[in-house]
Amino acid sequence: MIELAKKLARTLFGEYAAYAIYSRSTNDTPQSHSGVAAAFTVAQVGTREISDSKEQLVREQAWYAGPDSIAYACFDGDRIVGVCFYWFGKRYQQRNFWPLVEGEAKLVQIVSIPAMRGHGVATTLIASSYRDMTQRGFGRAYARIWHSNTPSLRAFEKAGWTRVGFVLELNPLRRPRPIRIRFDARSSRSHRAQSGALPLA
Repeated sequence: MIELAKKLARTLFGEYAAYAIYSRSTNDTPQSHSGVAAAFTVAQVGTREISDSKEQLVREQAWYAGPDSIAYACFDGDRIVGVCFYWFGKRYQQRNFWPLVEGEAKLVQIVSIPAMRGHGVATTLIASSYRDMTQRGFGRAYARIWHSNTPSLRAFEKAGWTRVGFVLELNPLRRPRPIRIRFDARSSRSHRAQSGALPLA
């Protein structure tokens, strides 16, 4: 019976995407450092450092760098064990998954190498990179996380970020363009808009 209900739901609503939206602002309570691993260091990096990494997963992220993008790496000694990228300005406009205003950026990608997962790499990257972003004049940053990705949700929460919204995409009856519904907890309003294919971030 449950499988039949799921099949019917997929037929009526099509494929779906559901993301929690997290944010951190300079107006928030001072950040706790409980989730930051002291063994690691975080620094801004460029395309060359990412492309020269010995880790294939890290090298594959190099395309996220470039204009209107700031990249950070988490180092274990001289080894890059994780990277994250913030987009803003024109670079982010090509996606515009969550609307940004001047002085805001979105953390569009974060990865840690498999051997280091569970060691605090992601939390350290999120917390340390955001501090640097504020020093560069950004007042707020956002990120989207798949609704059931518990490790990522916990990493952002440990880094002091809070949930501010939710985005749901539905494709009823296999429409050419899915329906995107934004729930913005900050204003208690929901926003519904037509969009194309679901972007990565």
